[in-house]
Amino acid sequence: MYVSQPTINAITELIGALQTGNRILDRCQSVINAKFAYPVTAKYVHKMAHYLPATFDKLGEKCLERYNIPVYYPSTPAGGQDYDNVVDAILDVEKTIVDIQTMFIGCCKIAQQNDDLHVYADLLDILEDYNEAVEQAILLGDKIRLYGEKPNFDSNITKWWTWTPDD
Repeated sequence: MYVSQPTINAITELIGALQTGNRILDRCQSVINAKFAYPVTAKYVHKMAHYLPATFDKLGEKCLERYNIPVYYPSTPAGGQDYDNVVDAILDVEKTIVDIQTMFIGCCKIAQQNDDLHVYADLLDILEDYNEAVEQAILLGDKIRLYGEKPNFDSNITKWWTWTPDD
């Protein structure tokens, strides 16, 4: 086998986390838009949500399918979480994106420890791109901590949102 089973398992778990993250962020954007009337912020969170499937597709293609290993897609939980305020919703976006980065790093370590250096190299490349989403999520969290529930957060987001994902 060209990729060790522990590395395959770690990649599969990461793909599942990205799928779950997509569901969480899609729900966040819906609540941010419909419940709290922050349509501009919701648009940006939605872009971030849809970056996650592009990332798990890239992981599957570069790290598994390239070696004739089919991708297994774990089931995801329902996306029905609710939030009392926009701050909590945006902080959940930040937490979700950062938690996935932590899992990504763990996956890289497993690939390296199992001498799957060919997969490790591709993981690092994908992680490097993903780090841009993390940077933006941290900025999003920092800004909402400053603004709180002030509605001008939504109109000002265009002044500091810098990330445009490359699907």
